[in-house]
Amino acid sequence: MSKASVPDGPLVLVHGDDEFAVSQRARQIHKAWCGELHSIDHDIIEATVATAGEASMALAQLREAIETLPFFSGAKVVWFKGCNFLGDDRTAKAKDVSSGLAGFASLLKSFEWAGVRLLISANKTDKRKAFYKTVSKVGYAESFEALSLEDRDWQAKAGQVVVAKLKALNKKVDDTAVAELVQMVGPDTLALVSECEKVAIYVGERDEIAVSDIQAIITRGKQAKAFALGDALGERDLPRLLKRLDED
Repeated sequence: MSKASVPDGPLVLVHGDDEFAVSQRARQIHKAWCGELHSIDHDIIEATVATAGEASMALAQLREAIETLPFFSGAKVVWFKGCNFLGDDRTAKAKDVSSGLAGFASLLKSFEWAGVRLLISANKTDKRKAFYKTVSKVGYAESFEALSLEDRDWQAKAGQVVVAKLKALNKKVDDTAVAELVQMVGPDTLALVSECEKVAIYVGERDEIAVSDIQAIITRGKQAKAFALGDALGERDLPRLLKRLDED
């Protein structure tokens, strides 16, 4: 399934260490589901916690939410938002949290989904645990990993983010301008999106964005500076190396 489309449901987990991408995708799914069901009887449970006790309380709220029938319609959407205890940190390993997740996973296996859709958004998720395996089997899971300089394809992936965002802003951009923006910003999804919005405002009503627009308005990121410096050094390009050093 394309990540641009919205799952039919009834259970979706959106997770990964790219918090911006996870948040955007979860909001897209939540908005689409709520619009499709034509109901105002929906629940959003904040699942970003600081302690094992708070995690247990959030799980209890989640169980109550999906087991409570909607009052004003025949269907409801429950969003377990920003869950930060599905990984392998101390909170996730706490006995009460671990048993709570296992118990909820068992509930999902036999749950009657008529009238209920559950969306879970989370950061790092341990795919070895029963909870993830159950959600993946019963429903659908999407992963969004953060861009990294260690990834050989990070520039291509960053370019896709740029093109998609500028297209959404009704702006045209060629490959050279995309590459320049990616080089200047670096592997940071949130910064890439922010800079796209900035350059779109900068060009105003003009449809096309040129390299000169990118160079005039985009803020060079710290990682991008280091990358550009190393790139110039590796290619033995003295003029470009001196230019990057001067910029720093």
